Amino acid sequence: MAKIRIDELERHLSGRLAPVWLVAGEEPLLIDEAGAGIRAAARTAGYSERQVLHAETDGFDWRQLGAAAGNLSLFSERRLIELRLPGGKPGAGGAQALQAYCRAPPADTLLLVASARLDARQRRGAWVEALSRAGVMLYIWPVGRRDLPRWIMQRLHSRGLIADRMVVELLAERAEGNLLAAAQEVEKLYLLLGAGQVDLAAARRAVVDSARYDVFDLSEAVLGGGCTRVARICRGLQEEGTEPTLVLWALARELRVLATLSALAGDARRINELFRQHRIPKHRQPRLCQLAAGTTADAWEGLLARAAGVDRVIKGAAPGRPWDELLQLSFELTALAAAI
Repeated sequence: MAKIRIDELERHLSGRLAPVWLVAGEEPLLIDEAGAGIRAAARTAGYSERQVLHAETDGFDWRQLGAAAGNLSLFSERRLIELRLPGGKPGAGGAQALQAYCRAPPADTLLLVASARLDARQRRGAWVEALSRAGVMLYIWPVGRRDLPRWIMQRLHSRGLIADRMVVELLAERAEGNLLAAAQEVEKLYLLLGAGQVDLAAARRAVVDSARYDVFDLSEAVLGGGCTRVARICRGLQEEGTEPTLVLWALARELRVLATLSALAGDARRINELFRQHRIPKHRQPRLCQLAAGTTADAWEGLLARAAGVDRVIKGAAPGRPWDELLQLSFELTALAAAI
């Protein structure tokens, strides 16, 4: 029937409910909230009986789904079967059971399948396609840094809070990579201040730093040319116990790609091969090409030599503090990127 985005969910819940729903994705908070919205709509539509199946292990008996579908309701005319599939891998037996269900969904029964992340191959799988054809598939993508301020603004508005750009940016900065923390901070502001205007001073007093980063956030930050954010990410990675070797690997990977791009001098075929080899997402490719064209391969090779020196510090073969050296290398890469 349909594959929808999360901003289309409300419209699909306002009319006649589809008999089958698949909610999956990469933001647990939004998956849970979407599931709650579907359950609420189902209750309003008269699906007053609910049965939950937990397909969390390889030992799950998929005959339970067929049995649940075949059982007559004892207490109501309509019922909801909720199948929880946190691993996103039903296996051969589960895939067959889901496809069989979708070929003849029982009347007056709504099936809600909740799953975690599905990779590209899984999203093309026969069981996913069967669920999509029989009903609605909602796949929830991560809320990235660029989209986070807009998401926070919408969340604030939903609680009757009015905030300017600086307040929203503060919340986004403190909760980057942690959507649950962002939602909790909005709720905290509502509880502390009530509906109405939120000023920056009040937000600073109320909000804690709950941002979570990975090494790829640092890679993107250094190429974006922002030293403040680079320092914040480095500090966050250090506090979370990230191995310095892993951070250096991410930075050196960017440098090797940039050095190679500069040497290729616009050879489109070989550049595409390089991107495929290193699995560079399409949205990052234009910026990398811009940086490579903006300076010589020698500049990137020089930073690679600097990275080799940091590696010796990490291994204890040269004096220095690994995180200090990583921060300095990050700043040098950021400065070069900012000039292009």
